[in-house]
Amino acid sequence: MITRHLTIRICAVAVGAAMLAMSASAGNRAGAVSGQFLKLPINARSAGMGNAQVSLAQGALSIATNPAGVLNIEGASFGSTYNQWWADITVAFFGAAAKVEGWGTLGAGVTLLTTDEMNVTTPAFPEGTGQKFKASDVAYTITYAKQISELFGLGLSAKFITSNLYNKEVSSNSVAFDIGTLYDIPVLRTRLGISVTNLGKDLRYINEQYSLPTALRFGATTALIQEEMHNVQAVFQIGRPNDSDEQYNVGLEYGFNEILYLRGGYKFNYDTEDFTGGLGVNLKSLGLNGAVDYAYSHYKFLPATHMFSIEIGF
Repeated sequence: MITRHLTIRICAVAVGAAMLAMSASAGNRAGAVSGQFLKLPINARSAGMGNAQVSLAQGALSIATNPAGVLNIEGASFGSTYNQWWADITVAFFGAAAKVEGWGTLGAGVTLLTTDEMNVTTPAFPEGTGQKFKASDVAYTITYAKQISELFGLGLSAKFITSNLYNKEVSSNSVAFDIGTLYDIPVLRTRLGISVTNLGKDLRYINEQYSLPTALRFGATTALIQEEMHNVQAVFQIGRPNDSDEQYNVGLEYGFNEILYLRGGYKFNYDTEDFTGGLGVNLKSLGLNGAVDYAYSHYKFLPATHMFSIEIGF
């Protein structure tokens, strides 16, 4: 019991410290924060619901957003995401987690952003010098989560981040940490989630230094309808990133017969992002423990993006 209370206090202190730090540094700090790929959606289910991710976290895909989400895994699980962005930029995630009886849940994941090769241009050779370069960002993450009580779970992640702007000639490395919690309230058919992500060392390129995209998020998921054939869930999230004002995410999910899911959501106080949509298919009809999800994200001034993710349990 003492250990449980101590763990909860440590979690509260960490979240409180992050809130104080971000309150002091948040606001319009565009251009002062690097590692922006760490802010991109990873799970197509939550992305389709306005990217209200923190309380929806579950499975191996939650390694990238709220490490406490791996606690719903009974055996082992593998998750993967593919997201094609603009300008031939690809975002992908691969993760796996397994429950260790009597100890907790362990996981590991890789988040990867890559570009196609581009021509090196100079004032003397505006059409290209004949040389090529590419940019890439990678985050390697390890996760540990523990069910502190029947209703409260805590997860911790450590990640090694490497960012290459010009092949490996202009690059930077950093170490960062995530902390996340999930708390179930059965009487209200509600789950609460809190996460603090990317607490770590600044990235430094040549003589320029940039903060990581640290963010504090609080979210709630509520079951509005729970029937044999029909289910409706609503989700809300408020986030405080360290480079902008508060952001709000809302979403809905309708499930038919626990097989087909339709989703929609909206992002408030974002510069260019607004509404989202998506669908999901439970693979139990194929005898598999898992799901395939798709998300559509609309932008005010840019083309829409399409994301696919899959999670398989064993």
